[in-house]
Amino acid sequence: MSGSKPDILWAPHHVDRFVVCDSELSLYHIDSAVSSELKAGSLRLSEETTATLLSINSDTPYMKCVAWYPKYDPECLLAVGQANGRVVLTSLGQDHNSKSKDLIGKEFVPKHARQCNTLAWNPLDSNWLAAGLDKHRADFSVLIWDISSKYAPETAVATEKVRLSAADPEAGLVVTKPLYELGQNDACLSLCWLPRDQKLLLAGMHRNLAIFDLRNTSQKIFVNTKAVQGVTVDPYFHDRVASFYEGQVAIWDLRKFEKPVLTLTEQPKPLTKVAWCPTRTGLLATLTRDSNIIRLYDMQHTPTPIGDETEPTIIERSVQPCENYIASFAWHPTSQNRMVVVTPNRTMSDFTVFERISLAWSPVTSLMWACGRHLYECTEEGKASSLEKDIATKMRLRALSRYGLDTEQVWRNHLLAGNEDPQLKSLWYTLHYILYCTQYTEDMDQKLTGNKGPLVYAGIKSIVKSSLGTTENLRHSRSGSDRQADIIQYLSEERSLALQLCGWIKKGTDLDVEPFLNSLEQEGDWERAAAVALFNLDIRRAIQILNKGASSGKG
Repeated sequence: MSGSKPDILWAPHHVDRFVVCDSELSLYHIDSAVSSELKAGSLRLSEETTATLLSINSDTPYMKCVAWYPKYDPECLLAVGQANGRVVLTSLGQDHNSKSKDLIGKEFVPKHARQCNTLAWNPLDSNWLAAGLDKHRADFSVLIWDISSKYAPETAVATEKVRLSAADPEAGLVVTKPLYELGQNDACLSLCWLPRDQKLLLAGMHRNLAIFDLRNTSQKIFVNTKAVQGVTVDPYFHDRVASFYEGQVAIWDLRKFEKPVLTLTEQPKPLTKVAWCPTRTGLLATLTRDSNIIRLYDMQHTPTPIGDETEPTIIERSVQPCENYIASFAWHPTSQNRMVVVTPNRTMSDFTVFERISLAWSPVTSLMWACGRHLYECTEEGKASSLEKDIATKMRLRALSRYGLDTEQVWRNHLLAGNEDPQLKSLWYTLHYILYCTQYTEDMDQKLTGNKGPLVYAGIKSIVKSSLGTTENLRHSRSGSDRQADIIQYLSEERSLALQLCGWIKKGTDLDVEPFLNSLEQEGDWERAAAVALFNLDIRRAIQILNKGASSGKG
């Protein structure tokens, strides 16, 4: 724009067209780069895309702001706000229907000349165009024009006519009567219509944010704040609005409009633009002056109780689309996380912001990768031996093969485990030998008839075919206790055999584990010795073993 840095606008209904506006309007068509060589008149935006200039409009000097008509027809109609406060409807030479011809060159003039700061088309009633102007003591700063209104003959004098098209000298018609006049004695720095109602307009005035209801223009809702620039509504959450002042961004909830629900980190340089991503929920991009960095704020939606003052969770990150300073940027309306940036010398770059990568590791060792709207399943390349050696993989494969559940031919369980571990093979053959040991086969039927019920679940007890055992009420004095205590102790031949197999006791009826503890201490196996003592209720002995191991420097 005249005397300022260039800006970018995407076409509302053509995802492959955008306009760059500074001292003139330049319409570009973006296309895929089929080869490394550029076509004549094309600009390279990235490795995958190029831009071709379609048309230039230099008929509207002193541009301060531009807004693209939101409807499909006419498709290339733009409103241009000028330094004298006038709003001019112009085109980029793509429309040839009668409706477009009637509108092109139409001019909307305020009573008193001053700069037009911002423009906003009503998204529901596309005939309404809101303009925000500088302050004038005798005039309003928010004017809403109806572009379909007819000009008054008495006001359309020759001095008010501006011929914007040399081909059509009669196109310049002047309208001086706005549909609504709002915001007296204050400058309007930014505007946006609220999507939930076509007659609600949010304006960033000089000292406050104001919500005007066109059904009753005498009343307004406002909040005092310095953050009145760049007001913009979240396209996915219509009650959430962003605005900024200097280097600080304020996030507002229109349902609780007393104060910002969130204030983002203050930047050392003044902000020049903030914009919500149209393809991603809660993603806000900000740009500061003289910077090649675009800062992104990802606002996570976490439900909070009513009345909770907790600020929303945000994740902050920065991206660098190019090496030079960025004058402006614009999100692509449909491509996910894609934007085009422009530098002060009109160099452009097509850039995609990659999402944070989220990984999920499943219990069956599958790796999932979530990125944006896509979900990827990762496969492991290389040697499979490392995966097969993982204990979780072994446990899963053995469970699927019903490992350990063959109680008829016990020795076959090592085959179900893969028949790769000689120690495991020896274990199952030992258990098989115990099962069919002559001593137990002779007593098996007699012991099982004394059981109160059948064994429902197969386990170590069913493998060795033991009885439920007997109990004796014995009085023992433990070294970990200062007094005698009655302890119920379960005694059976099978228990003694199990302790012998573990190496805790020797053959016979003596259940003393002290020799085993001494041997463990000599070997320096302090943790196992303490555990065995603890399992035998000798707590004091366990503590002594741990202390001895700590003092030896080996525990």
